[in-house]
Amino acid sequence: MEGKHDIVAPIFKPKNSVVNKDEFIPRPAAKLQVDNIELTIFKGANLSLATDIAKVVIRYAH
Repeated sequence: MEGKHDIVAPIFKPKNSVVNKDEFIPRPAAKLQVDNIELTIFKGANLSLATDIAKVVIRYAH
């Protein structure tokens, strides 16, 4: 028996929060420069992901 497969399209709903783009200013929390690679980590970033990316940049930049 063959089953019927329906393709379900994802539905994305915007959040109902009001964001004033004039007030949003990205603020760097840390900057790292190794050889010709510069990494800027911003406040509010995922710390474990930023740490893993920094480790990779340091390891493979040499």
